[in-house]
Amino acid sequence: MNKIKEITIDEETTYLKKSFGSWKVVYPIKENGKINWKNLISGGSWFNLIKLGIIIGLIILFLYQYSEAIRIANECLIDNPFRFLP
Repeated sequence: MNKIKEITIDEETTYLKKSFGSWKVVYPIKENGKINWKNLISGGSWFNLIKLGIIIGLIILFLYQYSEAIRIANECLIDNPFRFLP
């Protein structure tokens, strides 16, 4: 298992983890015994949180549009069930 390496430069701690031949920055939830709320909520970057929110919003919008299309199609079939028969 790859261990997390801790690097301190100018009293600022950065955590690194090696995966697939490259180093990635790790955003720990707890730092110095205190919960780091920014890392817990946003994964270390507010930009990543905004991207995730946009993706989830688009998925919800697509599901809503699909359910509305199915509802309209069902209403059409209930009103005239033999409409599509020759």
